[in-house]
Amino acid sequence: MALIQESSRPVFDTTQIERGHLLYAKHRSWDEGKGGIVTRVSEDEITVQFHPGIGNVTNHFFIPAKEVAAGEWLVRWSADLSEVKTTEDATTGETEDLDREVDDDF
Repeated sequence: MALIQESSRPVFDTTQIERGHLLYAKHRSWDEGKGGIVTRVSEDEITVQFHPGIGNVTNHFFIPAKEVAAGEWLVRWSADLSEVKTTEDATTGETEDLDREVDDDF
């Protein structure tokens, strides 16, 4: 028996989300989600900077790929808010339909 075994693991598609994208996330244990800016993306984890509501303070939270794959996170993200992408909702297993027409005349 080998000490190391080849196995597949959940990873983020780094072509779908990049540093600087806007992101809203809610972990299943949180009462409310948090919005912020993606500051780092790797195959295993996304780092998001957010404003916690205290003066000149920022904070970060981390989203592990394995927890997103397990349905523990609801994540919405966008490069410019003209198109918002989303993961499946952790509680219902249904994908939210966020396709709306954007009024460019505002």
